[in-house]
Amino acid sequence: MSGSNDGSVKIELSGDEMQAVAFIMPPGLDGRPMEVADVKRALKEAGVVSGIVNNERIASFCEEGKLVPVDFLAAAGTQPGAGEDASITYTWLKEDAKAQDDVSKIDFRELNLVKSVRAGDVIAVRKPPTRGAEGETVTGKKTPGEWGSDISVKPGANVTCNPDNTQFVAAMDGSPKIANGVISVDPVYRIPGDVDYSTGNINFAGALEIKGNVQDGFVVKAEGNISIGGNVQAAEVIAGGDVAVAGGIITRHEGTVSARGSVSAKFIENSAVEADGDVIADRAIINSKVRSNNRVICTSREGKIMGGDIMAFHEIRAKHLGTDKETLTVLRAGFKFDVFLKLAALEEKLVKVLQESERIRKSLASAKTAQGDAVMNLKKNLAQLDSQKLAIQQHLAALRGKVQVNPFATVKGEEFIHPGTLIYIGGARERVAKALKFATLSADKEGGIALSAYDELSRSVKTTSVGTKEKQKTVLIVDDAKFMRNKLRNILENANFKVVAEAEDGRDAVGLYNKHKPDVVTMDITMPNVDGITSLRAIKKIDPKARVIMISALGQKDKVKDSIIAGAMDFVIKPFVPEKVVEIISRIASKEDGKEAAQ
Repeated sequence: MSGSNDGSVKIELSGDEMQAVAFIMPPGLDGRPMEVADVKRALKEAGVVSGIVNNERIASFCEEGKLVPVDFLAAAGTQPGAGEDASITYTWLKEDAKAQDDVSKIDFRELNLVKSVRAGDVIAVRKPPTRGAEGETVTGKKTPGEWGSDISVKPGANVTCNPDNTQFVAAMDGSPKIANGVISVDPVYRIPGDVDYSTGNINFAGALEIKGNVQDGFVVKAEGNISIGGNVQAAEVIAGGDVAVAGGIITRHEGTVSARGSVSAKFIENSAVEADGDVIADRAIINSKVRSNNRVICTSREGKIMGGDIMAFHEIRAKHLGTDKETLTVLRAGFKFDVFLKLAALEEKLVKVLQESERIRKSLASAKTAQGDAVMNLKKNLAQLDSQKLAIQQHLAALRGKVQVNPFATVKGEEFIHPGTLIYIGGARERVAKALKFATLSADKEGGIALSAYDELSRSVKTTSVGTKEKQKTVLIVDDAKFMRNKLRNILENANFKVVAEAEDGRDAVGLYNKHKPDVVTMDITMPNVDGITSLRAIKKIDPKARVIMISALGQKDKVKDSIIAGAMDFVIKPFVPEKVVEIISRIASKEDGKEAAQ
């Protein structure tokens, strides 16, 4: 039992119960001082069960409390923890781990500033916020931890994400972007100026739009189309689609422009150009190596192909072919250039092997008195060369079996084919001896080269005979892309159709149809402002007999079906196959009153 002179202990809790303070009063003269057990008993009676200081600390205050009043923090709760804030990592912004210690070795063209992603790539990873550890009051009550702040990020165009918004995936190839908390992928990357040291070399998974020039020494690659607003200088431009150059291609034979699709430019000079599709120059092709697996065309007001070596599988056509000067112009029609170039390289290698073999044989013939080792080395080298010769000849034979020769290939000079121009068509070769006016050259049945009038259609797209009195059928071309309009115009004019007008938009098409009343309208399905199907309906409302052929891309089956229901008579699929285009348009143009529709 405690006497009245004994010391005492009192416990007070803070309002949030995160602290317990012990007040110890000293005893009287004959009283008992407070001990550790007394303090702990008082804490228990006050409900304090957590965060109690150790016995040694309590004992030290009890000792002090024998003489004077003392208070001390006897128990302290645990504050709730703060969680981590959410974070997001944009994988396309990660720096290249390669470091260059030697500044002299850094290629400042390889800046890797243009970022691209492929369909299926994880382009962003969001780490959600976490909750801090829970706290506890001195009375044992649990207090929840605080959450870290979150980040609001949403998937935009061409991006998908998982249900908890932690992983964002590109749905197509293109350029990743983040704006206003929305992650998107743009299939087209736009460069507002030149490709130079400010952009570095470019390797992009989608399409490129370059407003300015491609400067000397830079490399531009894209898996889609490349549009260039200025010139291509001594640079490499490689496209998985088309290359459209508003200015000129002037690489000074120090670069190459190549495309899986077509290449178009105002002019091509001192350059190498390769395309699986057409190569079209508005003004001129001068002293260049041009290779096309379709056509090379230069038929504007100037329309000159002068000098160089031009190859096309279907057709080479220009206002002027060759030159009055001594510069040699070589025109090769009817060849697939990829196999042809491999053949040419192998043949050149074979010539070198044969020349070296002949040199060694002469050395052996004059080496009768030479040392035995020298003769043995010469024979060994000759045997190796003979082995190389056999391997090359076998490879050449295999490649020649793959050569595709187009028997309907043509070379056309709308105004002149100048003397001295060297023409290859299939297996035939001929140097033009005198100027040919309004001429078409093609292979004849005897393996030579035949001459006919320029306006005679090549047999691959023939629709009427030479000298026919039949009136030209008229066509209105509707497409928002100038490049596609040019391609279609060239196909149609080559097939003796007359293109009376072109429209960039479905709205313009209706007015131009009213004005010209063409025999046939070719209408692109997808266009800005007024689309092709809407324009088709408007034209059919004005003239129910209108013959409209829709131009569609692969994968637009539903829209094609809607077009047929709306009154289209047939459709043409991109990319264009000239023979198919001419066949469809010729058939529709010959129908009476547009009564028969596509099945």
